[in-house]
Amino acid sequence: MKNAAFCLPLFLLLALVTPCLAHPLPDVPVRADFAQDGAWTLQLEVDPRCFEPDPNVALSVTNADLALFTTERKEQLKATARDYVKRVVEIVLDPAAPVNPEFAFEFTTHENAPLKASEDVVVLTGTWKTKVPTGTTGYSIKALPAGELSVLYHNTALGKKLDRFQILFPGESSYVLDLKTFTPRTKAPPLITADASPMSAMDCPMCEMATGGGYTLPAIASVVVIVLLVTWLRKKRGA
Repeated sequence: MKNAAFCLPLFLLLALVTPCLAHPLPDVPVRADFAQDGAWTLQLEVDPRCFEPDPNVALSVTNADLALFTTERKEQLKATARDYVKRVVEIVLDPAAPVNPEFAFEFTTHENAPLKASEDVVVLTGTWKTKVPTGTTGYSIKALPAGELSVLYHNTALGKKLDRFQILFPGESSYVLDLKTFTPRTKAPPLITADASPMSAMDCPMCEMATGGGYTLPAIASVVVIVLLVTWLRKKRGA
């Protein structure tokens, strides 16, 4: 009975801490690059974890893992990525025009960097090079409702990466990029700032952790639970 009483708090602790050890959810970056001569390169990135039932707990594929994959499995992953992006991202042109990107997928690490080290995380990078259709004046994307992950909207124009980007959740649309001025047609929403508190972060370490000090609220809760359990066990042993 004593062992059971000791193990029960341990099981409760593991149940609370395990979610905090889960991998961060992957997202789907969509990067467009527009050149002066009308050349348009569209590139997106898909983490193989996106194909799993629960991407939050799925393990990343590493370069060492990829070396063990058969050619058939690699081709299947590329085919799955092609189908996946059709379900989660829509390319929108203004005036409305049909867009059917034909992405060529390759295995890279993030930001289209080549795989080198065995521990490098593997993603599928799809690239489509084309020309902006004649008469097109605007470009945007939509994160389709069928998707479950966020879509990142990045743009580069005339060799310069634009500062403004967006994180889109399923069902949301990005701002429209004007293809003549290469500027957003709508202003960015104002930044949300919190009122200054009389108590500084140094006076309140827990507040600092909760508001950007590198810790998440679940992690803080886990620390509190650990402290309470240690205190309880000490009292139990002393009884």
